[in-house]
Amino acid sequence: MLGMRRLSIVDLEGGSQPIYNEDGTVAVVFNGEIYNRDPLRDELESAGHSFATDSDTEVLVHGWEEWGQSLPERLNGMFAFAVHDEADDSVFLARDRVGIKPLYVATIGDGVAFASELRQLLRAGVTRDVDPRAVFNFFSVRYTPGSETLLSAVEKVEPGTSLLVTDDGVERRRYWELSPSPVTGSRDAVASRVRDLLEQSVERRLMADVPVGSFLSGGLDSSAIVGLASERYDGDFKTFSVGFRQAAADESEEARFVADHFGTDHHELRVDIDDMDVFSDLVSHYGEPLADPAALPTMLVSEYAANEVKCVLTGEGADELFAGYHRHRNLPKHRRFARHLPGIAFKTAGAVSEGSGPLRRPIRYAASLESDQRAILESARRYSDERVESYLDTDEDPTSSGLAGKVETAMARAEDDTLQRLTAYDVGYWLPDDLLYKVDRASMAASLEARVPFLDHELVEYAYNIPTEYKLAGYKQVLADAVDETVPARILQRDKHGFNVPVSEWFRRDHDAIDAWFTEANVGAAPYLDTDAVFELRRAHRRGSADHGMTLWKVLTYVAWYREFLAED
Repeated sequence: MLGMRRLSIVDLEGGSQPIYNEDGTVAVVFNGEIYNRDPLRDELESAGHSFATDSDTEVLVHGWEEWGQSLPERLNGMFAFAVHDEADDSVFLARDRVGIKPLYVATIGDGVAFASELRQLLRAGVTRDVDPRAVFNFFSVRYTPGSETLLSAVEKVEPGTSLLVTDDGVERRRYWELSPSPVTGSRDAVASRVRDLLEQSVERRLMADVPVGSFLSGGLDSSAIVGLASERYDGDFKTFSVGFRQAAADESEEARFVADHFGTDHHELRVDIDDMDVFSDLVSHYGEPLADPAALPTMLVSEYAANEVKCVLTGEGADELFAGYHRHRNLPKHRRFARHLPGIAFKTAGAVSEGSGPLRRPIRYAASLESDQRAILESARRYSDERVESYLDTDEDPTSSGLAGKVETAMARAEDDTLQRLTAYDVGYWLPDDLLYKVDRASMAASLEARVPFLDHELVEYAYNIPTEYKLAGYKQVLADAVDETVPARILQRDKHGFNVPVSEWFRRDHDAIDAWFTEANVGAAPYLDTDAVFELRRAHRRGSADHGMTLWKVLTYVAWYREFLAED
């Protein structure tokens, strides 16, 4: 049985799903957009296929008939789709290369169930056992990385992966992954190529039969997208930003400056702790918990933007591809220095870091510099302000949970280069399982489609292989060089300003939306949490003797998710 609920963006009248081939023996349901629809359609029509709609979905039906399991390689877009072929009663599932669109699968009895949301699989009857390894990883990195979910019976189809389900079982195939292929040429030539690829990507993602706008933070990434899109968009280009009433977290002024510079129709939303009233809605929309505090303002600005447009461009992926985080600059430098230190220095630092106190994290980081593998693992765990073992009741560690293995998998896709290895982890796990999941769920809950120009696979493959010395010549230097004729100098000269939701401050204030979830009954019911330890962390945070804001946000998200999706009343 195939079913879906469609957000109509292209061919509003003719794209209802499922869509079938000419004789009704092949059917498809599809979430996403295929940006090279037109050339693929021309090729398929030349091969004798007949189209009944203008929808990009129909390209998948005839593409399956023509190319079979190699279909995903032919696509430029974001997608999760299922094809049922009556000829052999098979189902083919595929997820896009970098994981913009989610896809979950589970075995139920003798069959396989799949969905874009975890809630639908729960309704289909999957078992509700919580996986302690996934819990450990969730509290270590604030999301569930790779194919795992918090439910033992459910897995994510990983980015760049397809599944063929037949009576003989499930055949899994990795059709795309990052691979080293060094880029050559001068820095200017490389920047020019990045500019060309980004312009092409933006142009593709403006294809729609509904109004398109853009999120705008005032940083380099979204400013570049807005600049390139506003030049090419036919009509008033609308931009949307979110700000905080806490000045330290607010970028509204920069977003207004960029909007004025490009002449966009700008809309601005303000967020404060009072917006925690919608936290229950946030939990409900995220079938798999995500402890990224930016999910809250992302949901709110998506709802806000959906009143004006049905599709937005976003800047996700630029930081990962162009070394935009402080860790991208610091970790390679620190690793070069650490190679001159004796092994006893790392062993000593590691022993000291097992304690507690304000120096525990920097000492743990110093200990991790012994190897790229340890350093990247520590980078992945940067949101752990307290040892997860201190408040979780599991026997897991990064090795037994599989987290260390994911770092090794990512490193195998890179050269012997610290930055590229770190980038491989970020693009392989952090990007799809945190950032892209956050934006997709928040936007789709508001019936808003989010498109990601920096993650066109041609740009991803090229940017991944740009020489490290070019990327580290300055703050996102290659990207800045590529758009320096478009983005104003004031923005080009800004350093990274994170989207920092002030959760530490929020947890020191009273709010019913926090207090209602943070009860001994709710915390005690959630598997693998040590209730006494959790409440001691909260008391220390409220006293101001420690900053456990990120840990408390992870606990709040996990407890609320368990109560919303799994707890039996």
